[in-house]
This record gives sequence, structure tokens and C-alpha cells, in this order.
Amino acid sequence: MGASQPGHTHDASEQIWYATKGSGKLLLADDQEKEFKAGDVVRFADKDVHGLLNDGNTEFVYVSVTAPPINFGYAYEEKR
Repeated sequence: MGASQPGHTHDASEQIWYATKGSGKLLLADDQEKEFKAGDVVRFADKDVHGLLNDGNTEFVYVSVTAPPINFGYAYEEKR
């Protein structure tokens, strides 16, 4: 439904994403995109470019596991 998470990296953590509902596109290095839909699992090593675009017309839900953990509080702080 139009939401996106721009491509980004993590210096010292890997992530595993498990899509549970809907579909979208993974935003990868070199402007590559790959379909990502309910039931799919993807792993990003540290420093891998990754992001997501919900280009469908339904809600997209996924579970993200980050190891070692990162404090993502900065991403939710109010922009000034």
C-alpha cells in the first residue's frame, strides 16, 4: 500500500526477513529489485544493501530477526 523502507546496510549485524502477509519488492544493491511475498524468507549478511517497497494494494507484514541485536530507536525518533 505504498509504504517503503529505503535500501540501507548494517555494519555488524545480519538480518533474516520472513514475509507473513502480502507481497512487495526487495530493494537491493545496484538498484536491483526482487519479488518478496508471504512465505518467503531472505537473509542479509552484514553490509548487504536491503530495503522493501510495498507495491501491492494490500498490507505487507514481515518478521525481522537481527543478530547481533541493534537498537533501532533512532529510526523511530521524531524528525525535527
